[in-house]
Amino acid sequence: MSEGTPANRMRRLALGLVCVTAWALAMRESASRRVPGESRVPAAVPTVVLSGIDPVMSRISIASPAPSVHSATAVELADGSVRAYWFGGSREGAGDVAIWSGLWQGGSWSTPEIVVDRDQVSHGTRRLVRKLGNPVASVGEDGRVTLFVVSVSIGGWSGSAINRIVLDRQGHRVSSMNRLVASPILNLGTLVRGAALPGAPGEVLLPAYHETIKKFPQVLRVGSDGRVWTRGGPMVRGDLFQPWMLGSSGMGGDLFLRRGEGAEEKIHHSHEEGEGEWSEPVPIPVANPNAGISALRLSDGSLLLAANPDAGSRENLVLLRAARPEGPWERVFVVDTSERESDERELSRVEYSYPWLMMDREGVVHLFYTWNRREIRHWRIGQDRLKGEGREVR
Repeated sequence: MSEGTPANRMRRLALGLVCVTAWALAMRESASRRVPGESRVPAAVPTVVLSGIDPVMSRISIASPAPSVHSATAVELADGSVRAYWFGGSREGAGDVAIWSGLWQGGSWSTPEIVVDRDQVSHGTRRLVRKLGNPVASVGEDGRVTLFVVSVSIGGWSGSAINRIVLDRQGHRVSSMNRLVASPILNLGTLVRGAALPGAPGEVLLPAYHETIKKFPQVLRVGSDGRVWTRGGPMVRGDLFQPWMLGSSGMGGDLFLRRGEGAEEKIHHSHEEGEGEWSEPVPIPVANPNAGISALRLSDGSLLLAANPDAGSRENLVLLRAARPEGPWERVFVVDTSERESDERELSRVEYSYPWLMMDREGVVHLFYTWNRREIRHWRIGQDRLKGEGREVR
């Protein structure tokens, strides 16, 4: 029974540390790998801008029995309706968390319902699943909806993986699923949050990130067969993660990055300078209190950013607009503020977080965000309502 001796226990511990260190170094190396092939980021920007569209807010999770909801994503379906997804349960990280969905059609939201739960993901991927997290939805060339969903098998979020779930054209019924192999060792620590973009025919560009040992972003090329073909992304210093990727009509794309804990709490930006070659991320003049962000390119080519603009706080959420990533950024729309509403007076603090921006085929901007971890709220905003007020943020 010598395997239980202190010396052997120390050997096993040392071997475990070596494996984890090797995995972290491999992931660090993979983050800087060049992404080869015919990868492209098209500019799918509607040219029609509706006028006179008043902002409309609807609380799409009121009917949901889940007391805690977070991290919305949304897509426009072939018939022009909008389907949103989010995770909800008794609390974040609980075993009863499932992926919920609602459909915006004819000016109202359907009653939310569960699209996929933990047991379904476990059965479909043939893996142990303890909890579910962030969903990201995209629509393929065939009109079917694909959900990329975070799951955890061991530990916390650092032990997570990404699952690819293919739904029907209504974005409701599951047809197939598989777990992405996004890490060269153990396939742990990979999460997703930002919108997926179409790449070359038959592939999707998926911004992902890692939270094991060190946080850093990646861009995954995922084929129609559900395999990760290549990994790439900028080299980063410090905790920069949850990338939000935008395409452009010219060369390359743009990554906006959430800043983790650190002295310089600013949103960071990286530009694709060549095929799979990214510039070193630099801060832009928008505060980022370790909070989720979202970005959108408007019809005139300008940039729209949803963010919490106050250092150390998620109590205010605004939309900012700029011609270039380096700014100047102007506040163009106040989404929610720390001023308490009647249904917030009993809360010890308020939180408006994890925004998701999308544009429909008519050029109307849709914004989804988490309201106090209790509801997912939705705004529809015409682009003509997003004018600068001359209030530059820093």
